[in-house]
Amino acid sequence: MLKKLVVVVVTISLFSLAWAQSGTIKGVVTNEKNNEPIPGANVVIKGTSLGAASNNDGAFTIENVPTGK
Repeated sequence: MLKKLVVVVVTISLFSLAWAQSGTIKGVVTNEKNNEPIPGANVVIKGTSLGAASNNDGAFTIENVPTGK
């Protein structure tokens, strides 16, 4: 019984740790000169393979971003 309890606690701890260390980045890619949205721009987080393309309004969302990236 104690062994099962330890396994459950460790499993929950690992899931909590993984969940707590990720986040979401949202933004809008715009032209510096006119401040107009840029559709289809690729946004990549440096040092990772995480990225997204901006939509027609220049907006993008990247999910599951590790803390500190």
